[in-house]
Amino acid sequence: MLNCEKIEVHKKELSFLFEVMTTWLLDCPLTFDGLTDLTSKIRKSRQIIFEGKMDVLRNSNENKEWFEPFKAIVTDKRITKQGIWIKILVGDYFGEGSLEDVFPIE
Repeated sequence: MLNCEKIEVHKKELSFLFEVMTTWLLDCPLTFDGLTDLTSKIRKSRQIIFEGKMDVLRNSNENKEWFEPFKAIVTDKRITKQGIWIKILVGDYFGEGSLEDVFPIE
């Protein structure tokens, strides 16, 4: 994406990946079920901001479903050997960590 690829090509995959990252990085009682209205913009040469609406469920036993504002800031810090860092906000919940925390490389 830093190479100016169009987000439309990757929306479905990004929605799933952000769903997984949000589940791992946010300490909250909610279940996440994908993104809609996903947009991206390059903020700096090594940073992309993604925004949209996250489909949220109270838990898997209830049928209460709604959307919360979603924002992810993805920063490539590999030049300083810190990997790729992700900050995620869904509604009032916030979490952050490295991509390796979510998808360990063995």
